[in-house]
Amino acid sequence: MPDQEPLQIRTSTKGWVRALARAYKDKLPARLEDDAEIGIDPRVDTLLGMGRKAGLSPNEWVGVLVSLGVALVGAWLLVMAVLDPEPYSKVTAAIVTGAVLLGSGGFYAVRILTHLKPPRVDLTKAGVFTIEWPD
Repeated sequence: MPDQEPLQIRTSTKGWVRALARAYKDKLPARLEDDAEIGIDPRVDTLLGMGRKAGLSPNEWVGVLVSLGVALVGAWLLVMAVLDPEPYSKVTAAIVTGAVLLGSGGFYAVRILTHLKPPRVDLTKAGVFTIEWPD
């Protein structure tokens, strides 16, 4: 993807955090310009930290919490299935479902928040951040 044109994201644009999260998820190159002067720095801030500084709306935070809630439900289902006195052959579906919920509910959030395979972030002289993903 080296010859792919970077996604242009400005903090003054509505939905910029969602666009940045999509760039992180899809590992797309992006140019982030803090023209609203929020004070974010992708070199040190996580998406969660940038969202806090940007003052995300309650609806946007609900979306984050729902995905983390799905992971929590999966973990709870796994624990309950293991503690169930029934034979494992009868609770196999609950164990598999819990594992799927746990894995899919929090995979990307945990991956982004813990900086696994972080992007390369540079700051230009014009104050624009360039975000590129390693191959």
